[in-house]
Amino acid sequence: MVSTLRTYLNHIESEINVINKKVDPGTQVGDLVSQSAKTILFQHIKGYPGWKICDLLVNNRQAQATALKTTPDKVLSDLAKMYSNGKGKVNLVTTGPVKEKILKGRNADLTKIPFCVHSPKDAGPYLGSGMCVVKDPETGTQNVAMHRMYIKSKKHTAFHLTSPHNTAIYRKYQNMKKPMPMAVVIGHHPCWEIAACYSGIHEGYSEHEMAGSLLDEAVNIVPCETIDVAVPADAEIVLEGVVPPDVLDDEGPFGEGILYYSKTGKRPVFKLKTITMRKDAIFRHLNSTPFTDHQPLASLSFEVRLFTQLKQRFDVHDVHAPPWFPLSMVIQLTAQTQEQVREALIAAMVALPWFGKTVIAVDRDVDIYDAQDLFHVLATRVNPATDVIIIDGTSGFFMDRTTKQNFPGEAYRVGSKMGIDATKAPLMKPKEREQFERVSPKGWGNTLLKDFLDTTKQARKK
Repeated sequence: MVSTLRTYLNHIESEINVINKKVDPGTQVGDLVSQSAKTILFQHIKGYPGWKICDLLVNNRQAQATALKTTPDKVLSDLAKMYSNGKGKVNLVTTGPVKEKILKGRNADLTKIPFCVHSPKDAGPYLGSGMCVVKDPETGTQNVAMHRMYIKSKKHTAFHLTSPHNTAIYRKYQNMKKPMPMAVVIGHHPCWEIAACYSGIHEGYSEHEMAGSLLDEAVNIVPCETIDVAVPADAEIVLEGVVPPDVLDDEGPFGEGILYYSKTGKRPVFKLKTITMRKDAIFRHLNSTPFTDHQPLASLSFEVRLFTQLKQRFDVHDVHAPPWFPLSMVIQLTAQTQEQVREALIAAMVALPWFGKTVIAVDRDVDIYDAQDLFHVLATRVNPATDVIIIDGTSGFFMDRTTKQNFPGEAYRVGSKMGIDATKAPLMKPKEREQFERVSPKGWGNTLLKDFLDTTKQARKK
């Protein structure tokens, strides 16, 4: 069976918040998504009869584990192995479900798709889930990345070109004074999106082929109708178009994943030619704020990279970039000496220019996915005078407003980084370590509330 967005939704059917009331994509979807803790499916969209919208496919470790067919504690280690497998098997086919409807000319109209407004001060409706596919004119290799796209008219968008690989390809077309063909894929199995957000080097093959490795199955791609680009044959929607080499348009403001608005800027333009889609397409929305799929998709490959690097030297159990703690990383490890903790913190700060602004090291008894647990040990295991490392004059993330811009007009920024040792005393100091044994309620782990709830009475009330 081919893995698609639909097969994934069917697989997790019992875990979906299904909304049967009509919702407005311009005023309600963004807020409702942010209130949901699990996958959400909107069945009726105001102004768009027949359409459905889904979101929150990989917003936590359990969801990521389901998508990758593993367990939450093995997401990083298993994903590292999948990445190392490199190119998966890809079949170039002549057609597929994404070709069930082909809309060209006047029929190719972006306003007929239920794009949503993410945040109150956004410039307008945005596409956040588009996997943008471009082809290197020199090598013929495709690259896929996710760029936010501001829907400006029936036929064009302005988009924020953030991927170094896609940017390099765009520059080649600019130098040739030719438009860059680009396809925008909307809606597929989450493994395609995880692949599209991969931040490492993959010479000679695209994220499409990486998706085959993540899914552990042969994947089908199909040629576009009007541009020389191949796209997933089982996707929900594909927008085909070109990016002119010398046309810019206003893009922004937009509510970013770090929960601040970006400013309006001149960005490249995508000009629509054709839309291909399933006859009953599901629109895969990806709301940017607050704490949705946006942050985990951006950070997952960095978590894997750091976990893999640290595991070579330290007894690291897990690594997490909490969405509620932007630009930061938490390392869960067991240290023989205090020096090992400091070395792990410094290694993480050096390895991660974007997510290493603040790095916190904790022991295995801390749930790094629980803010309450993390802040408890920050308050009780950290002596600020001795357990905090600050390094000034380091590279910073261009969206971090606490950093400084050394060169006007450039994204490169300079700031500082902080490492916090919130671990217990190391293994070599067992007596000191014992002092940090945490209190838990009697019966912890053996007594479950659900076993004592009167489910029979609750069933009668329903």
